[in-house]
Amino acid sequence: MSRHALILAAMWAGVISLDFTACGPFMVSQPLVCGPLFGWLMGQTAVGVIIGGIVQLLWMDLSPVGVSIPYDATATTVLAVYWATLPAHSALSQVVLALILAVPFGFLFRWLDQLARRINTLLMHGVERFPDERLSWGLWLGIIGGILWSWIRYSMAYGLVFALGQLAWNRFAYSPRLTPLDQGLTMAIILLPVAGMGVTLELFLSEEPERRWSPWRSGKTMRKDDSDL
Repeated sequence: MSRHALILAAMWAGVISLDFTACGPFMVSQPLVCGPLFGWLMGQTAVGVIIGGIVQLLWMDLSPVGVSIPYDATATTVLAVYWATLPAHSALSQVVLALILAVPFGFLFRWLDQLARRINTLLMHGVERFPDERLSWGLWLGIIGGILWSWIRYSMAYGLVFALGQLAWNRFAYSPRLTPLDQGLTMAIILLPVAGMGVTLELFLSEEPERRWSPWRSGKTMRKDDSDL
């Protein structure tokens, strides 16, 4: 993909990610929405539907509520779609590989969001210094400046990760055909939605679905209860 196309993709990815913590939510950042949307922008809508559907099932319950910043499933979706659409016609095994490569970056973008909140706090402290008669202007400047800053940092982060992933993808020239690796990754495209349905059912049927992300806590609680006895 050309440098111009990479920059354009990073800018659109930054716009989509604004909905996650900066401006919204309008649900555009949900994987089931941003996956097909970004896939359409990349010229392969079907790839976006597949990746967005899988990520949505696996991370159904993630939303930035209050001060919490969850795992960034939006970044995972956008990155996976970009890398999976580098070939003109992606095989299912390549789609799964792109998704595997993108998953760790959900934690990186979460850390970037946490860092951005600290910077936004400093910006709001600057707004507080405005005199009362100009406070409304200060608020508007703070809001617009915060949104613009969020878009710039998202676009820059996506552009850098897009480029690094593209270099790795081109270096390895991954194109297995009828190999055990290819067969295993192709089978994963079937098993991942099944696993996602299990996660979704647990979310709706469990009384404490958030505990599925920290199974060690249950064991820790049980040990504490046993010690109390």
